[in-house]
Amino acid sequence: AGKANEAGQGAYDAQVKNDEQDVELADHEERIQQLRIDVDDHEIRITANANAIAVLDVRLTTAEGKIVTLQADVSALDGRVTAAESTISSLQADYVSKSATASQSLASPLNVTTSYSVGGTKVIGARQAGWTAATGTALLGAFNANQAYTVSATYTQSEVSAMATGLQQARQRIKALEDAIRTHGLIN
Repeated sequence: AGKANEAGQGAYDAQVKNDEQDVELADHEERIQQLRIDVDDHEIRITANANAIAVLDVRLTTAEGKIVTLQADVSALDGRVTAAESTISSLQADYVSKSATASQSLASPLNVTTSYSVGGTKVIGARQAGWTAATGTALLGAFNANQAYTVSATYTQSEVSAMATGLQQARQRIKALEDAIRTHGLIN
């Protein structure tokens, strides 16, 4: 009977221990279940983050491609800026200014379509056509524009000869002026 009591007590103790273990196992099961939920949640978040990383990787690759394109554009623009700066330097070294007051000069001919003006006054206009070139000798030498001629009541041969010489000199001077105007291209 003592042994049976001990065996009964042992069975009871074992049952109590089993019940305690069942409670502990239920607690572990519940905690494992919660951990599985947490793991599933982490897997969902990891998958979402992996997808976000993949999207960011695509965006990064796209941005890198755009950066390469922009670098090429900047390089091309840098070349154009260098060329423009060189052109500007050349122009600054060799230009005629509209506002400069100091004397300026051109090394080449200048073609003007209508006319030249000084202070708003036309000084040289378009070439005039229809002129027939004068013949004879031009008078480029001294010319007395104040030459007076004496005239008597009846012209003498010397008076007529002096006036004829004066008229000839005036015509020769007109020829010289015409030649100069023609040389400068103002008449044809």
